[in-house]
Amino acid sequence: MNTERRMEHAGRIKEHSVLLSAFCIFLLLGCSVYEDTKNCVQGIYVQFYSKTACSADTVYPQVEDLNLYVFDSNGILVSCGEDNNVSMQREYSRTVDASNGLFTVIAWAGLNNEAFDWQTPKEHITTKNDLLFRLQRATQQAASLDGKRVYCGESPTVFLPDPADYGSVFESVKINIQEITNRLTISVEGLPQAEDYEVVIESANGSMNIDGSIAGDEVIRYPSQPAVKEGVLEAKFTVLKLATGYNGTLIVKDKRDNRELYRGDLLGTLLLKNPEVNLACDHDFTIRFTTKDQCDCGTYMIAQIWVNNWLVHSYATEL
Repeated sequence: MNTERRMEHAGRIKEHSVLLSAFCIFLLLGCSVYEDTKNCVQGIYVQFYSKTACSADTVYPQVEDLNLYVFDSNGILVSCGEDNNVSMQREYSRTVDASNGLFTVIAWAGLNNEAFDWQTPKEHITTKNDLLFRLQRATQQAASLDGKRVYCGESPTVFLPDPADYGSVFESVKINIQEITNRLTISVEGLPQAEDYEVVIESANGSMNIDGSIAGDEVIRYPSQPAVKEGVLEAKFTVLKLATGYNGTLIVKDKRDNRELYRGDLLGTLLLKNPEVNLACDHDFTIRFTTKDQCDCGTYMIAQIWVNNWLVHSYATEL
């Protein structure tokens, strides 16, 4: 083969290589340029962060599991996604399926444990305000949430155009996930035999809807980690979302005869009496009771109540 023919042959090979490369690119991007685009895949890229209204800092919660629920403009579930090996950070993202319309994505993190009874969401049936989970309980005694942190958040609305007109479109959205678990440390000082007393927290907040609202439920009793240290009774609780209207009650009573030393509204009488408490931002609380013998006869009463080192009641002056 002479030099001219070799050059012509090489040119044809190069031309075929260019056409083959172009065809491969066409196959990869064909859903955005091909005439029949109605079956193109679409979806939403979702990223996550956490920032309260009280904080200027953005954080990335350390969670291991994540559940995502995509709802259409009518609030009907269209798809789900999950990840049980989460490493949440700025770069972390998940992709969920959706096509043609307005959508919101609801994210839950921290539910992968034995304390919850799940309701399995059903695509095209489940709505945002349907039950997602119920805290397990036995005769109204709830399962322990000790060491657990649960988060929930909903994305802004995102629009995906008709793939028949625009081909494959993937939009991005960020979800601000907020903690819905709370930790309370309750202490009672001044009792002569502190081990004879107990602290109880009751509430009807043991079930949650998919949108993060509290579902209708019975009053349950949260378990605690009680201890007596240097004569002071201390009990630690982890509870679900705190909101008014769900019969949240704190009780201090004598275990021997069930005589109540104190009973009060956990929110209205205690936590929210501290003007610095914001339930949307705060999730760790201390409540300290001091007691006194009201008649030097062995009959004790509450003297003072402190919430996060703020004096909310002083019965020595109020009575």
